[in-house]
Amino acid sequence: MSNNNPPAITIGVLALQGAFEEHQRSIESISPQIKTVQIRTPDQLSQIDGIILPGGESTAIGLIGDATSGLWEALRQFVHSSNKPTWGTCAGMILLSERCVGASAVITNGQSLIGGMDILVCRNYFGSQVSSFEMSTPAPPRPPCCNLEGMEDEGEDVNAPFPGVFIRAPAILTVSPDMEVLGKVVAAPSRGAAVVLRELERKIEAGENVIQMGVVDALERGAGGGIRYTDVRLHKDAANDADNEEEKKDTVIQERINIDLPGASDETNAREVICAVRKGKILCTAFHPEIADDLRWHKYFVGMVLAAKQDS
Repeated sequence: MSNNNPPAITIGVLALQGAFEEHQRSIESISPQIKTVQIRTPDQLSQIDGIILPGGESTAIGLIGDATSGLWEALRQFVHSSNKPTWGTCAGMILLSERCVGASAVITNGQSLIGGMDILVCRNYFGSQVSSFEMSTPAPPRPPCCNLEGMEDEGEDVNAPFPGVFIRAPAILTVSPDMEVLGKVVAAPSRGAAVVLRELERKIEAGENVIQMGVVDALERGAGGGIRYTDVRLHKDAANDADNEEEKKDTVIQERINIDLPGASDETNAREVICAVRKGKILCTAFHPEIADDLRWHKYFVGMVLAAKQDS
């Protein structure tokens, strides 16, 4: 930053892997009063007013995060307990989900997640890297707080569709009732995602306990060709889990009843899926706003950070 005045807000970008520099450029281009910091260690979290978990490879980010002493637990504390906003884009959205279905060639014991959003996400719903594309998505809401230089509309059409760039992107299949859905699109799942969804629908129709997947459902093909579900959960105290076994059983049954996947078109298998959602101080988008030549989603998140700091 060339401005010598202290920044009004500092936004961290998790910089373990992925498009963190692109987010930094987008955020800092909004206003000289915003500073960004690349987050790689737990102690840096105390220096920021909000954090972005960027797109990239969610498996790689999870593996690096787990290997960095104290970082993953500090991020969970930041997301779950602080009053500071978090924004997850694409892979970052997967990391913030409580449940995720989809295959990964490199996952053996499941993927480490941060959690915080009661959403069911399908990995790679929109296809592989070579299937990346851009499509119109709903315009983001107006920023909740705009008292910062550079946050003005500057003649832009705030209601125009947003150019969503989808790169190996996930989709949100279901959300809890307390979520604010900010955007939906209609799209057919990729071939791999379609297999996952058919299997999930079969389990639901059969009354099977699909929530046994816990937080992440790592799908693995067995020697006989069948699909095996690997139960992976957030890091919890084993003794505490045993004490609450009966309570957990009740929760599982209730959650299983509430699963309702979006219906598929008979002709194209297209479904209406969610691409943007917010709950309180946590924001998720399935696409990559940092690649588009449009700052409206970044301004919206900056507005969330400004409002949270103003209220603190």
